[in-house]
Amino acid sequence: MLIDKITVADIQTQVQAEDWEDAIIKTSKRLLNKGAIEQSYIDAMIRVVKENGPYIVIGKHIALAHSRPEFGVNEMGLTFTTLNPPVNFGADGMDPIKLVITLAALDADAHVDLLGELAEILMDEEKAEALFEATSDEVFLEILKK
Repeated sequence: MLIDKITVADIQTQVQAEDWEDAIIKTSKRLLNKGAIEQSYIDAMIRVVKENGPYIVIGKHIALAHSRPEFGVNEMGLTFTTLNPPVNFGADGMDPIKLVITLAALDADAHVDLLGELAEILMDEEKAEALFEATSDEVFLEILKK
């Protein structure tokens, strides 16, 4: 399972962002800094939301920032970032976004597999709420892996 490979280095809690674009930029930095993605991938994630609307909002208070692999994915990567304060992405009924999951997938299969794993975790409203409110990266990881 992909979630089992998540470490504290893949988590940021209580990040402040000015708006949804800033949130995507900040939540992508860890993947960029470790070479999993190129700047072009971040640019593509923002561009696609501008063109298609907030399709990356996958649940109440949760966004899955991603784009197509050919826009700059070098290796599989996944990060989790909580926003404080939460940020509106323009998704009626789902805003404000409290958790941004950033995905760099090398192919569509990895994307689909991850969505299945995330659905199991995030459908548990109590667990999701605990993740939103995690006060440290370590606490978030502990909740995520329970």
